[in-house]
Amino acid sequence: MPTAALALVLGVGGALIIGRIVESVNDRLLDASARSIADTLALEDGEVTLDLPPSAFGMLENDERDNVYYSVRVGGELLTGYPDLPQIKADAARTDDVAFAYSAYRHAPIRVAAIVRRVPRVEAPVVVQVAETLDARNSLRWRMLAGLFVLEALIVGLLVLLVPVAVRWGLVPLAEVRRGIASRSPTDFTPLTLQQVPAELRSFVDAFNGLLLRLENAVEGLRRFTADASHQMRTPLSILRAHLQVLKREGTGTDGGRASLADIDSATARLQRLLTQLLALARAEGNRENVMRLARNVDLAALARSVAEDHVPAALEAGVEIEFDAEGSAVVRTVGEFARELISNLVDNAIRYNRRGGTVWLWVTAEEAGVRVAVEDDGPGIPPGMRAQMFQRFRRLDRDHSEGSGLGLAIVSELATALGGGIAVTDRPGGGLRVVIDFPRDLEAGDG
Repeated sequence: MPTAALALVLGVGGALIIGRIVESVNDRLLDASARSIADTLALEDGEVTLDLPPSAFGMLENDERDNVYYSVRVGGELLTGYPDLPQIKADAARTDDVAFAYSAYRHAPIRVAAIVRRVPRVEAPVVVQVAETLDARNSLRWRMLAGLFVLEALIVGLLVLLVPVAVRWGLVPLAEVRRGIASRSPTDFTPLTLQQVPAELRSFVDAFNGLLLRLENAVEGLRRFTADASHQMRTPLSILRAHLQVLKREGTGTDGGRASLADIDSATARLQRLLTQLLALARAEGNRENVMRLARNVDLAALARSVAEDHVPAALEAGVEIEFDAEGSAVVRTVGEFARELISNLVDNAIRYNRRGGTVWLWVTAEEAGVRVAVEDDGPGIPPGMRAQMFQRFRRLDRDHSEGSGLGLAIVSELATALGGGIAVTDRPGGGLRVVIDFPRDLEAGDG
């Protein structure tokens, strides 16, 4: 189709150029004929005379035998020629210029050339006109157009024949890249080399190498996640199996049986929490691309208050108080489910790792660029040297003896990244830890 469109454009342009060339060549002959007649004008005995040279009309002869007409007028009176030959407009002030025009004579189209001459001692201008029919012009024009059409047909036909060959030749480098990819093992994520790749394919290969790198990171993360998860789940499952064996031997009515039931209950709760957090982490990682689609206007103050109320029973059981405060308009465009999970994990960690009799503070503050959510506790805090690792999966301090899985802050980090929020961890004045999450007003404003 592009080739056909180009051929059409060239055909139209060529037709216009051919028409002008044919007209220009033939008009030069008419010009020469009219001038040769005008050059013989003279004054004899007070009258205008002329001598029609044979060459004046001989130069207009052609194979198509076009009819030639002429007229010579002094003022408005006919001196010689065809009296009914149409008169075209010629500027009497420009005596050396030839005027051209199309007209019709004797039921046939004609091309007329007119020249004005001044004869000494004759007041009226002399107008010489020479006209010819258009058979030769049209014949020449059609022959040239036919040649142009044949040439274009040959070019288009040649292109049609060469396109498959050119495409196959041009795709050879891509076939080499395809064979290189097909010969790899499923776990080979080595970037493709650019040494023998044509310049036209380098951007594609660069993008493919970027995809390989992201895929390698995803696979490596999945392997690490699977290994860590299996390691963490092995302990509670071992506890369950060991105590089930005790129950089989001693029954549930003995002291050992009751102790085993308590341990089974604890291990089951630990396993349930681990599985819940693993699912939350997988959901946070798997929905990064869908965050913009899921975003809605969310009041973080109301959401944080609801989270605080949900954690009151756990805080009472741990001997910890929860305080909540909100300032300003806290409406942002975000994913409410993710924001709730994020804040919930921060509050849960603050309660779980706080001291008995301690306090957890949950603050929501409206800022110019967004909304800041801060969770503070007056527990032992985290040493500055360990804060770089606190958001890694299954990372726990040696001093922690709770049944946490080490996934809470990893979930917080993944969710904050997905929601475009920033995380800051500092010491709380007076002791403890302060974690701040800055939510942008709109997800597009967050840089992740």
